[in-house]
Amino acid sequence: MLRIAALAFAICLGLHGMAQSDEHPFIESFTLSVQEGRVLVQWTMKGGSTCDGSAVERSTDGETFVPVHSIEGLCGDPELAVPFSWADADPPELSTLYYRIVFASEGRSSVKNVRFEQLNRSELRLYPSPTDGLSTVLLRVPASAQVELRVLDSNGRVVFERLKQVGRSHQIDLTGFAAGAYAVIAIADGRRFDARLVKR
Repeated sequence: MLRIAALAFAICLGLHGMAQSDEHPFIESFTLSVQEGRVLVQWTMKGGSTCDGSAVERSTDGETFVPVHSIEGLCGDPELAVPFSWADADPPELSTLYYRIVFASEGRSSVKNVRFEQLNRSELRLYPSPTDGLSTVLLRVPASAQVELRVLDSNGRVVFERLKQVGRSHQIDLTGFAAGAYAVIAIADGRRFDARLVKR
C-alpha cells in the first residue's frame, strides 16, 4: 500500500513539474535585456520552418498584449537551433514590460518581463512632485553623462547642489526645507534641463 501511495505521489509530482514548464517546444531560449534606449528581445528556435503570421507581442500589465514586431517568411530549422533577435526601439518609459513570441497557429512562448528605467520620449522626469522631501530626477542622457544638479528656492538661492554626478537618475532631498515651489536645474551632456518641484 505504501509503495502504491509513493508511486502515485511520484506521478503527481512529475505531472506538476510538467505543468510548471510552460515554454513552447520550438523555443530553446528566450531572454530580454535593457540597452541604451531599447529592449533587446532574443530567442532561439529549435524547430519549425515558417514564421508567417508570427509576431513579438508586448504588454505593460502582463495581460493585454499587442503585436510590436511581425515575423514573416521562412525561419527556424527542423534540425538546427536558429537564433533570432529584435530590438524594441520605442518601449514605454519607466515601465515594467512583458514580451512573448506568438507562432501563428502554433501557440506562443512563455512571458518574460523586464523593467525599463530610461527615457526615450521625455527629456526629464521628476517624481514624486509634490514631495515630502525625497524626489528623483531622471534625465534623457547617456548613462556615462556627468551631471550638475541644483535646486533653487523662490528667491533664487541654491538650497541643494550636487556636482560631478554621473548617470541618468539622481535623488533630491528637500527634507526640512519650507513648503513651496523650487526650481530644479540640471546641466548634462552639453544641455540644460529645467523643472519645477513642489515641496509639501
